[in-house]
Amino acid sequence: MDMKVVTSERASAFIGERGGQVWVWLDPRRGLVGSFVWLEAHCEPPRSSRRSGFTRSSRRPHRFRALQSDGLTVHYDWGRLDPPDELHFDVKGWRKATRRLEAYWNGCVFAGDDVPPPRR
Repeated sequence: MDMKVVTSERASAFIGERGGQVWVWLDPRRGLVGSFVWLEAHCEPPRSSRRSGFTRSSRRPHRFRALQSDGLTVHYDWGRLDPPDELHFDVKGWRKATRRLEAYWNGCVFAGDDVPPPRR
């Protein structure tokens, strides 16, 4: 596997404060216009807290694989999709109580084989 992990400075600090591990999985959703796949990212396994057990996809069984990158461990489950070229992490939210980790598939909020790799 040749997936590159890209973290912002805020994300590196956020993850480091919480033990240096990240769990990322797919969260398929349906809307009026069609379906799309979102990424769920947490510094804890699914269903280990209220925050990481909120979505329906967090309650499904997962087969996580682990990847070491720059001092952090990324546990990921892409299901049947091929991995992205780059997996980006950033922190969103202003207040400390509402900050959350966000993951991006090749720099995009949606995941899928049709998302092109980032341009250099």
